[in-house]
Amino acid sequence: MKKSDCGLLPHITETLYGFNRSLGQIYGWEIQKFNIPNEWQFSQGEKVKIAVIDTGCDLYHDDIKDNIIQGKNFINSKKDPIDDNGHGTHVCGTIAARNNKLGIVGVAPMSKIIPIKALDSDGAGNNIVIAKAIRWAVSQKANIITMSLGSEYDNLEIKKAIDTANKKGCTVFCAAGNSGHDHDIMYPAKYDSTIAIGSIDSNLCRSKFSCAGNSLDFLSPGENILGCAPNNNYVIMSGTSMANPFAVGCASLLYSYAKKQNIVLRSKIDYINFFKSYTTKLSQKQFLNKKYQGYGILQPVCSFLNKKKG
Repeated sequence: MKKSDCGLLPHITETLYGFNRSLGQIYGWEIQKFNIPNEWQFSQGEKVKIAVIDTGCDLYHDDIKDNIIQGKNFINSKKDPIDDNGHGTHVCGTIAARNNKLGIVGVAPMSKIIPIKALDSDGAGNNIVIAKAIRWAVSQKANIITMSLGSEYDNLEIKKAIDTANKKGCTVFCAAGNSGHDHDIMYPAKYDSTIAIGSIDSNLCRSKFSCAGNSLDFLSPGENILGCAPNNNYVIMSGTSMANPFAVGCASLLYSYAKKQNIVLRSKIDYINFFKSYTTKLSQKQFLNKKYQGYGILQPVCSFLNKKKG
């Protein structure tokens, strides 16, 4: 992997001990604090296709398998996009783990996931491969693309692929990066054509590891996120890689709700205009500007919109 290539952002993984999925379903702190179950009466992400460009996914995980549709492996074309790292499975589960009374549940539990393996078992990627993965996701008519990966360096091929996605009405969400608030947003999140997501903790405070910059759009829960892991397991992870799929789950809820109301969402600006009207601001006074909080802490908005409609 070249220094300029995109790969997994540094993140924290904690082994989970004593978790028995057969005893019932756990709602993560982020699901509870943002009252996600209340949103499900209006939308659960029905008929939304989300392309997850990552290390693949455990295609047979009991919490995810029913929401998986045909994906692609760009690392080894002879194999399915099986996750041999763990990161991609966690991302997929955060978005769309089923509400099946077992294990965990995702933000948008009826969304469909297109798993795309563009990073190897070490989380390393190649910019050309990632650009191809973006274009393929667009060809599969994905409504949303999510990438929890990054690089400090601009890349024209990836930028052009994202621009193509935007032109086709496919919005791209990216993790902001985990190098701290004195470090600028990583690419591809830094591009104007993406929605860049930073991280907050369970106290709704800005995560110390979350990058900052004027291209930051929103903050979402990214610390101590309980999620799915390969081989039908579960693990706790922290990073903007975890915040990004939470935001994507909220975007899926919004897309599905909007479709029911005959509202068209086709661009980054459409999503931002809906979300920024309902954000909450950080309580930390030193971070109350766009560089550190974007437009604010992203909230699920279907319940607000339904109330406004009524």
